[in-house]
Amino acid sequence: MNLDIEEIKHAEKSQKMYQEFLIYVEHENVEFDRNESKNLELQLKEKINWFERYLKHLEKGGKRIKAGADYWAQHENHYLTIEYGEDEQGDIEQDILFIWCETCSDIVSSHAHEKSKINEFNEIKNHLGHSVISSRENRNQKAVCLICNDCENTRTILCSEVSDWFDEI
Repeated sequence: MNLDIEEIKHAEKSQKMYQEFLIYVEHENVEFDRNESKNLELQLKEKINWFERYLKHLEKGGKRIKAGADYWAQHENHYLTIEYGEDEQGDIEQDILFIWCETCSDIVSSHAHEKSKINEFNEIKNHLGHSVISSRENRNQKAVCLICNDCENTRTILCSEVSDWFDEI
């Protein structure tokens, strides 16, 4: 069995970071509105739980999560928006687009303006600032699509298939 040690270490580090933040939120919630604090706690617990399942998958020799559909499926039925990316200094970078999860306060995916993916980038850019959801018709369906809530025409932005193992975790 070939274990992906690098990905296991990354997932463990991410899970630990979320656990430490959860402890802070639970103990120092005086800084937050009570409802905001509870929502944040639930979001963090959901992330920690997901990393726990993902780590078990990796420790059994499972494959890495792949960019795109696997991340979209993680945020299925969450409130997403499409925004410009930022550089290291926090300045707007118009050659990068983020699909941002408002529900989790997390980046779902990023898309750079590259020659090889110019059509995908432009398709996403057409929905800049729009409300988007990630959706599958049912759990047995491999395809997950990004759907624009703000458009009457051209509602489907992108579709891709989740990894074969994704629904197992």
